[in-house]
Amino acid sequence: MSALGEAQARITSIHKLKIVVGAMRGIAAAHTQQARNALDGYRAYAKVISDGLAHAIELLEPNGLTSTPAAVGPSAAVVFTAEHGFAGAFTERVLDAVPGDEKARLFIAGSRGLALAEERGRRVDWSTAMASQAAGVGATARHVADALYSGFVDERFARAEIVFAKLSGGSASTIVRKPILPIDLSVFRAPRSGPPPLTNLPPRRLIEQLVGEYVFAELALAALESFASENAARLETMASARLNIDQKLDELSGQERLLRQEQITAEVQEVTSGALAADTSRRSAAP
Repeated sequence: MSALGEAQARITSIHKLKIVVGAMRGIAAAHTQQARNALDGYRAYAKVISDGLAHAIELLEPNGLTSTPAAVGPSAAVVFTAEHGFAGAFTERVLDAVPGDEKARLFIAGSRGLALAEERGRRVDWSTAMASQAAGVGATARHVADALYSGFVDERFARAEIVFAKLSGGSASTIVRKPILPIDLSVFRAPRSGPPPLTNLPPRRLIEQLVGEYVFAELALAALESFASENAARLETMASARLNIDQKLDELSGQERLLRQEQITAEVQEVTSGALAADTSRRSAAP
């Protein structure tokens, strides 16, 4: 294949790559927007559960609730990472925020996080796939909550925190570390306005159920924040890739024009040389 043919083949290949990058960029943008739209609902849900828990605590006798003592023993970290690639350094940033305690239990949501943790030599006690769509965040959170409660009840660890990325504006995100277990019920304070809630369960039983919902709400919100941040990072990565592709296409198009011009010049020279040779031959044959 000629140099011109190779340049044209490369241009065709890069145009196809641009189409793929554009499609991935569109999907990332759609997922980011879906997550942003769902965040207010999840935040409202978490607040309703938190307020309900605070009201339920007030139903206990004045001395029936004490602050949760500091947990002593191994810890656990629930880390929300990316399920798919092309998200830049998103997963690396999240894992960098996880404490380096070798005794700590590591729960990871996201296949990219699992692969990177194993590459770094970190022991992973449990893992699951991260939601690939905003609608799947609830199922992921429920799966994580079941595993977390199982380990906590079996006393494999005494305390746990969640580690996730949270959008802080545009495509930027910050890494958040937030305690999740055990829950210090003394920090909940019910609003003083409005009538007391109507309940049909004993206060302690009601609190137990609300605590479970509160943990789920916090996990779901963290998973959704992570999903939004992952796709915002992917959107930025795809935008950068598209810019690089456009620059490469400009470079190759310039190279193609130059090669085409060189080919035309060579063809003109060949025709001219042929004409001159024919003219010389004709002159030599003349009497």
